[in-house]
Amino acid sequence: MIDGMVTATPPSELHRLSLQLQRMLRQALPTLPPVQVKCALRAGVLMVLVQQSVPEPLESSEIFAHLEDWLRRSAQHSTAGISAPELSSESRSEFPYFERLPLSQPLPVRLYLRAAAQPKPYAIHQFRLDSQPEHDPAQAASSGDPEKIAPPSGFLLASPDAAALLFDGATNAAEAEPADEAWADGETVPFSLSRMAIALAVGVAVLAFGGSLYALTRPCVLGGCAELQTAEQLHQTLSVQLSQGATLQDVSASYTRLTEASYRLSRVPRWSSHYAAATQVQQQTEATVAVLGQVLSAQAAATEAVEMTQNPPHSLEVWQQALALWEQAIAQLQTVPEDSPAYTLAQQKRLEYTANRNAIEQRIALEQQSQDWVNRARQAVELAEARQGAATSLDARLEAHGTWRTAIALLQQVPDTAMAYAEAQQLLALYQPRLLDSSARLQQEESAVSAHQRALRLADLAAQAEQRGQWSQAVQQWQAALAAAQQVAVGTTVHPQVQPLLSSYRTSLATAQEKLKGAVAAQSAEQDLERNCGGTPRVCTYAQQGTVMQVRITPSYDRVLQEAAAITQSTQDTDPDAAIMAHFNPLLRAIATVGETSQIPIEVYNADGSLFGIYDPTLDGYVSREVLNQQQKRP
Repeated sequence: MIDGMVTATPPSELHRLSLQLQRMLRQALPTLPPVQVKCALRAGVLMVLVQQSVPEPLESSEIFAHLEDWLRRSAQHSTAGISAPELSSESRSEFPYFERLPLSQPLPVRLYLRAAAQPKPYAIHQFRLDSQPEHDPAQAASSGDPEKIAPPSGFLLASPDAAALLFDGATNAAEAEPADEAWADGETVPFSLSRMAIALAVGVAVLAFGGSLYALTRPCVLGGCAELQTAEQLHQTLSVQLSQGATLQDVSASYTRLTEASYRLSRVPRWSSHYAAATQVQQQTEATVAVLGQVLSAQAAATEAVEMTQNPPHSLEVWQQALALWEQAIAQLQTVPEDSPAYTLAQQKRLEYTANRNAIEQRIALEQQSQDWVNRARQAVELAEARQGAATSLDARLEAHGTWRTAIALLQQVPDTAMAYAEAQQLLALYQPRLLDSSARLQQEESAVSAHQRALRLADLAAQAEQRGQWSQAVQQWQAALAAAQQVAVGTTVHPQVQPLLSSYRTSLATAQEKLKGAVAAQSAEQDLERNCGGTPRVCTYAQQGTVMQVRITPSYDRVLQEAAAITQSTQDTDPDAAIMAHFNPLLRAIATVGETSQIPIEVYNADGSLFGIYDPTLDGYVSREVLNQQQKRP
């Protein structure tokens, strides 16, 4: 039961039977126009009036068949102590006249169909209600057992006025049922004419005496009218009770007592001096009974709504049916007039039922929203799968992952009190691993994109270092760029873009390493040359030109060589050139050692700028440019 929902109070027994029959007809015949069922127990006869809301006659056979079948099975199962499909153990206790029904005494039942705004029923059906299966009248007649074919005592009436007494208190004498027909279908026993005449005479005498006796024994004929006083007192008592906060149990009890009072007033004959007053009070009583019936009918609808919504969750259809019942109950209470004794109670219950209806509306809204969340989650999953399959960039991966998160968030909003909760939990079990996989893919994609961008940035720095001749830095940047590019995982969107870069970066790295190696060798050579070329006067100058180191003899050192050669020539009988070479050879050997160590070719120029020779580490000694070119041209 929803928190705060009011528990309904059961109405009277006959009224419950009326509501049970009315509900049964609504379920069994869903296309039947709205009807109201009223039950009464008169002189040992159970009378059931089906009051329809349309003026046109309905097909009575199907309605009567359902009513009779329901009553027979209910009576059979009740007296046998077995719950019928339509009567629970609680329901059977509400109809004690079924429980007290002796197996040997059938209960006469009459069913009536009456159209809207019509004073009299247009269809009547009668049968006997027994805990045993109904006997075939023809077989009973042939067996000669009069107990099985004769109508029960009090069921056959002697006059049309008496027939009116069998109708419920909601009608007057003008609305009474037609006079009864014989109940038994047995064969008629033939009589002789004399015997028939005697029987007829005796019958007329009996009827005359009985009619006079009947007229005098009618209520309110002789003396006062206790029925009238009783009805008026009931009205006063009911007004006081309802004004002092009567409960629905009080209303149910008053409904039963006023119904009985109405029935007793209906028995006041026209020749009574109290007839006019009795008719007026009866009309007032019937009006009050009708209002109380609305309150009890509203309570019955409320009870059904409460029972229907026990132990949630329920489907949306169940909540909608409960909402319809609450609205039906509220509508019935709204028709209670302000001058009715039950008006205050009806308004109180209307407020309670309105709160319950609002709670049901909120539950329906929650159920609809929960199902909408589940449906939207399914749609989000379809979209996420499509986006994930077509993703060609990090932004597309992000969008697909966001759609997965949206689907999971929608399912997590479904409360455990909703009918869609079980479905939401099943989908969460399926979709949450997919979300984790999407998270892993997204993280891998983000790492790949970051590595790709880092590789491009490092390659730019390496190229800039090369332009500045910073080969050591260039080698470091190319190595870092190559490592970043190798971190891009297979299957990511940038992996195809990185593959051409790997080959380019390897080539650039190798070139830079060679350049660095040459630069390091040149630097070492320059240091060695500085040791050999320094002094006073300076022996030589040097400079790197591409891959070749150029060494030039200074003019001052050339003069020193010339002077030394002259002194040598004057003291020794030698060639001037040989004397010069004798002083020049130590320097040439030192330059050759530098070239051999650094593996750099060294061009040696005279002081006048002419090429003396070229030392190539791959050759033995100094050679001329022509010889070097010839060697380089060889395959």
